Amino acid sequence: ASSAASDVYKRQVNNLICNANRRETQEMAYLVEKLASRGCITIAEDAKVLTLLELLGKHNVGAVMAIDANQEPKGIVSERDVVRSLASEHIDINATSVSEIMSKEFISCDLSTTSSGLMEIMTRNKIRHIPIVENGDLVGMVSIGDVVGRLIEIYEAENEQLRTYINS
Repeated sequence: ASSAASDVYKRQVNNLICNANRRETQEMAYLVEKLASRGCITIAEDAKVLTLLELLGKHNVGAVMAIDANQEPKGIVSERDVVRSLASEHIDINATSVSEIMSKEFISCDLSTTSSGLMEIMTRNKIRHIPIVENGDLVGMVSIGDVVGRLIEIYEAENEQLRTYINS
């Protein structure tokens, strides 16, 4: 009887491991694909900072991509860039262009990037926004809030599975 119980236990543990592996595979690009489907808010690199502030407020976002006349991404600009510029350079938001305050060097991801991969990139580089670029095209933006929300979803699902297993 103990051999049969041991076999049942091994099958249940194996099922938990298989389910976790399946979830990890499903999660692989779920978040990035979902965010890419909503598009990316952009601003012309020659737009004024006041226009940027209005855009950030209208869409309730912390950063947008700055693009050139050919719709090519040229930089990322965030609320922090504005604050730093106001504090250190005392810029005129009506006269200063986005290109003057944006970060021209930016880190991007593609559609295959995982939530845990995004968290690692954001933590290592101390950034809160990552543009999604696929085949050279800007398709979306990931924020730290998006990543944290997805990780919470994953952990809640795993927690529920463990509770179901324990109670069975």
